[in-house]
Amino acid sequence: MPYNKEELFKLPVEEKLELVEALWDKIDDELMPLNDEEIKFASERLDMHKQNPEEGLEWSEFKRKIKEKYGF
Repeated sequence: MPYNKEELFKLPVEEKLELVEALWDKIDDELMPLNDEEIKFASERLDMHKQNPEEGLEWSEFKRKIKEKYGF
């Protein structure tokens, strides 16, 4: 499927981020396997969240804070 990079570059930042997120979600896990250190880190963070779930943020709240801080 052909695309025009220059047209994509003209998209508003929010649309660019949506496109990047959609593309990233489509990347096959086999292309980017996690190493042992990354798996350990993710496991530790999940354990921390399970111990104190009230300290975490909902995804929508996290995105709102990033948007407020960085403007996108």
